[in-house]
Amino acid sequence: MLKFIRGKGQQPSAERQKLQRELFAFRKTVQHGFPNKPTSLAWDPALRLLAVGTASGAIKIFGKPGVEFYGQHSNHESAVTKIVFVPNEGRLVSLCDDNSLHLWEVNGSILEEVKEHSLEGKLKKISALCLESAREHLLLGTEGGNIYLLNLKTFNMSETIIYQDVVMQNVPEDYKINPGAVEAIAEQPGCPDKILIGYNRGLMVLWDRKAPGADQTYISSQQLESICWHKSGSRFTSSHNDGSYAVWDVGVGEKPLEEPNTIYGPFPCKAVTKFLWRQSKGDDYILFAGGMPRASYSDRHAITVQQGKKHVVFDFTSKIVDFFTIAIEGEDPEFGEPDTLIVLLEEELVAIDLLSEDWKMLSLPYLVSLHASAVTCSQHISNVPVQLWEDIISAGKKQVQDLYSTREWPITGGVILSEKENGKEDNNEEPEVTRNLLLTGHEDGTVRFWNASGIALQPLYKFASAGLFSGDEIGGDGSNGVADDDEEEWPPFRKVGTFDPYSDDPRLAVKKVVLCPLTGTLVVAGTAGSVIVAKIGSEQVEKEVKVTTMNVVSDRDGFVWKGHDQLTPRSGNISLPPGFQSSAILQLHPPAAVTALVLHSEWGLAAAGTAHGLALFDFVRHKGVLTKCTLNPNDLSGAGDAPISRRKSFKKSLRESFRRLRKGRSTRHADKRGTGTSPTAEKKRDGGGDASTPSSAPLSPVEPKPVERQVEARPVDDGQGSMVRCLYFARTYIISVQSMTPTLWAGTNNGTVFVFTITVPGGQKRTEEDVSCQLGKEIQLKHRAPVISVSILDGASVPLPDPLEVERGLAKQVDTGTPHRVVICSEEQFKIFTLPSLKPFCKFKLTAHEGSRVRRVGFAAFSTSRPDSSTQYTESCLLCLTNLGDCIVLSVPELRRQLNAAVIRREDINGISSLTFTKNGEAFYLHSSSELQRITLSASTITQPRCCLELPEGARPKATETDEEDMEDEDEDEEEGDEEKGDEGKIEGRESAAPSPTAQEVQAIPPTVNGDTDHAEPIVQEPDEPKENGTEEDRHDMSALSVGDITIDSVKDHLMTSSEENRITEIKNERLEFSTRTETQSVVKTTVISSGTTISSRKAPLAKMEDLEIEITM
Repeated sequence: MLKFIRGKGQQPSAERQKLQRELFAFRKTVQHGFPNKPTSLAWDPALRLLAVGTASGAIKIFGKPGVEFYGQHSNHESAVTKIVFVPNEGRLVSLCDDNSLHLWEVNGSILEEVKEHSLEGKLKKISALCLESAREHLLLGTEGGNIYLLNLKTFNMSETIIYQDVVMQNVPEDYKINPGAVEAIAEQPGCPDKILIGYNRGLMVLWDRKAPGADQTYISSQQLESICWHKSGSRFTSSHNDGSYAVWDVGVGEKPLEEPNTIYGPFPCKAVTKFLWRQSKGDDYILFAGGMPRASYSDRHAITVQQGKKHVVFDFTSKIVDFFTIAIEGEDPEFGEPDTLIVLLEEELVAIDLLSEDWKMLSLPYLVSLHASAVTCSQHISNVPVQLWEDIISAGKKQVQDLYSTREWPITGGVILSEKENGKEDNNEEPEVTRNLLLTGHEDGTVRFWNASGIALQPLYKFASAGLFSGDEIGGDGSNGVADDDEEEWPPFRKVGTFDPYSDDPRLAVKKVVLCPLTGTLVVAGTAGSVIVAKIGSEQVEKEVKVTTMNVVSDRDGFVWKGHDQLTPRSGNISLPPGFQSSAILQLHPPAAVTALVLHSEWGLAAAGTAHGLALFDFVRHKGVLTKCTLNPNDLSGAGDAPISRRKSFKKSLRESFRRLRKGRSTRHADKRGTGTSPTAEKKRDGGGDASTPSSAPLSPVEPKPVERQVEARPVDDGQGSMVRCLYFARTYIISVQSMTPTLWAGTNNGTVFVFTITVPGGQKRTEEDVSCQLGKEIQLKHRAPVISVSILDGASVPLPDPLEVERGLAKQVDTGTPHRVVICSEEQFKIFTLPSLKPFCKFKLTAHEGSRVRRVGFAAFSTSRPDSSTQYTESCLLCLTNLGDCIVLSVPELRRQLNAAVIRREDINGISSLTFTKNGEAFYLHSSSELQRITLSASTITQPRCCLELPEGARPKATETDEEDMEDEDEDEEEGDEEKGDEGKIEGRESAAPSPTAQEVQAIPPTVNGDTDHAEPIVQEPDEPKENGTEEDRHDMSALSVGDITIDSVKDHLMTSSEENRITEIKNERLEFSTRTETQSVVKTTVISSGTTISSRKAPLAKMEDLEIEITM
């Protein structure tokens, strides 16, 4: 059993375990960005809600900024093909690719599935949906031609079926044979008993459901795509696959009022896939998708909007999924005059303001495309100063002042609970609470600034680096998406949207970005060895940007760079708009991609690392300070002058193999010969103390080491070993304990850490004298594992504050009473050394114990309020993401595991490589190429939607007696749950989205929300705990807290304290159960774990079953 125990030391006290639960908890909170692969769109005009369905079965509902609801179908492989809102009820019906229908309700702050119904058979494949105006039934048109009715109260099929054979009785003989699938169904305005049925081959029938019978038949020679009524109900339009549309009079069926109109003819055109006809006080609006000439513009994704002589073809960069119009308030919600056009595309959402004179785009408060250009890196900044925040917002508004309309966002549904509790919240106070920035670097050389303070991720500003460089492939300043009007062009295209996946030059891609919020200094490093330093400015300036070149391999004469060329900086004065204005450019040679970047704005220094070495740059004096080449001097294979000798390489590999064999054999013999190695000898051999046993902790006399995987030493001549993986500035004790020295730490891929000492002139001398730097110390890790991170803890075991934080009163003074410690994190282990002696203090072996490797490291402060104190209790902890997608929280300096959470699927390489930790225990990672998933590891820092819907009294109809009888026949057991559930609290005479009787039947089953079903473990919810959007996520049960604390003694104690009577009863029950199955003798194995502890089977194999088995003989 003991060989599976990973932790060492005494079991945490009950008080410590309680504190851990108050500090640490994992949950997925909110998703930012644009849904991946959207497939459907819906609009609730009564509650003003927008819904989006995706190819992975997710449903997302959006109202006003901050109102979001997530749902996930159980079948991830089935796309949501259609969504229909039941207006003003907070309910919607989704149709999936597998021909299943699902009823969803917004109850409280969550979206939950309450009913499901499936149709089987190819002829019953649903091809069209139409909701009755009475909202009692949903009409389902099928590929077989029949129309079925779905009762929305019971979610069962009605006995009434509109058979195709019956509809075809008065139809011409040509269409009776096979009119095709039901392509569209539309209820006649003002006549709810009459529906217009459109069949695939072009036949349309006005069907009177009351009679029943066909009132009129309409025949088109072209394949039908869509139909749309005029508000009057006397006319309708049909659109067809040849790019035409026709207007029909209800009473005339032989032919349309006018000849079919092919706007972009006469040559063959693409199909008009959807057509909308909206009434207006002036000329009516005509909107349709498609219809472009096949020969010239078949690759265009366009929507045409016409109003009288005004004619615009909105040209998008990705495929159109669906679109709808929002009517002016007070107008008919479906056919009234529109004020906004909402278009869902495969890669973005676009809103057009139809009230503005030139039909400008509306700025999106959410669903913004993160991936307008592919995301390459990110950084999170907490507590941004007010002045910088305002400067960024001001500069961002100037960038888009001619691009977007100033009208408010029209989708305003839902209520934010905090606003409801505190009254109307003052918008001016919101930035005072928290100002957090998320910076994303992109493939096109831009850095985008996002407001990450709340639920909605809002774009603030964009820094573009392409304007600093010249070249044939790099375009000019561009129009930034502004429409390029050409009066003579036909069709009259206008480019809209922000999604632009194409980069002018791949060398522009941003690899690293660092922002100092206190000085407003931004450093951006690219793929071609360029490092840009920019400072915030509020006025437009025109100046020359100085360029400094530093040769990293200057001491390697034989090196020849065979990669891409560097970007050519622009010469002369450059006009720099308000915002971040470039002041210096550092160009590294060779122009390889920058792999590490660090900034110290107080010292005026920046350092960049590549695969060949590192460079220290003084951006105050625009001078290079130091270059350090990390290439192996004996191996210049990159030079290409001397080809590698295959024979020599083979000999070397054989030699290494025999060495490993001898080493492994000797290790095995040593294990067999003796086990009396003293703990002191163990410590000396490992080069340090134990990961979980600091010097202050008492040692147990019988504590064998956990079984470790053998981690092979890496070859010295690894081709990627020279890559600089991390850089770190710190003022700490490195020479003596008497004085602190400015230092630069650099970690490489082959496990080497270089420590440089820096001399920075003070005061006025800073601009007059040079900064000097020299190599102070060098550390070589035993297994040569890549060094991911280097950080320094002060005497209070708190990471050193960022530059100028102490001076500005944002951080406590650095504790210098006790020695500092440096935390060196490699891919395989965490190790802490005492400074300046670099004596090992303790370590935590991750790879040896668990087989995973470190991918991301960060520090965060976890806080909780203590009942016995008015102040907050705070702990600084080390955060780690592994290559298996697990996030681990370790205490410092003891390196004891506090939390272990499975966050990202191990197959999701992009998600793991993109994760960014924040300083308050949250993290962001790319859930897909277009959306970020936000998580928290803190029990107190939770950013999630707290919202609800206010429904009118009696908005959700209760099932009638007949409906209840039908439901009872279907499942009698479900009835019991209805009586136990009462009406939820009403607020000021309005229902706050209380569950309907249908929902109450299935509330025992926890809903799947927030789009995450990765964890299939049952979720236990406290009865008094209110449901919130996102809380159904796998909130971590602190299983890792006691993984290392279960011992044989604790199990024995638990067994001894169990009541003997309970055990006898349990044995009798087991015996009775087994006697019904078999009469043979059997053995039941029971694993007993100390109460209150839950162990994840994947994370913590506790013990051999033989050590804990109880034999029960029947």
